[in-house]
Amino acid sequence: MNKFIVYEGLDACGKTTLSSRYAQERNTTVHSAIIKQAEPLRKMIDANQSKESALLFFMLNNFLKSEEVAKARETEEVILDRYLFSTLAYQSILLGEEKVRMMFDVLNIANNIVLPDVIVFVKADAETINNRIKARGGEIQWYGDAVTQNHCVESAYKMIFNWFDIPIIEIDTSEKFGLSVEETYQLMKEQIDCVVYK
Repeated sequence: MNKFIVYEGLDACGKTTLSSRYAQERNTTVHSAIIKQAEPLRKMIDANQSKESALLFFMLNNFLKSEEVAKARETEEVILDRYLFSTLAYQSILLGEEKVRMMFDVLNIANNIVLPDVIVFVKADAETINNRIKARGGEIQWYGDAVTQNHCVESAYKMIFNWFDIPIIEIDTSEKFGLSVEETYQLMKEQIDCVVYK
């Protein structure tokens, strides 16, 4: 069966850059986290800034995306830029771990959604992330960038990862390490090859 790889991590840490480069090398595409039909609803969620609506929206989207992934996987490798894990991590900060865990258990998510072969967790230190968020300009998402800037999202992710039995590859893109994008990419690629294609 074709492989399914999910890129997760903090906003502005380099997920899109690394996943796009890897997809190009694997001769496939990076799938968006949001299904096309849901984009208008997402704009409404953005405007209303309702935490509960955001949780329900992203959770429903994850189930629909799971079906899309299963179909795409029949003919190609699937690389996805964010999935269920970011929903659970960010919403556990916004609404609390207890509420999110209850929904996770009630929906039996671990058994009712297509899970990846590996998660590539891309992270960076606060200084690097804040510099990148400022550099790219634009509006700060209340459920994305703002949460990243004001909370320890990495800890939330690590808590969520414990709910699953999936290999995790951690990639740190912090500027303090002085690595180029290409050097970071090669480190990531070697680890994916060891875990997924051994």
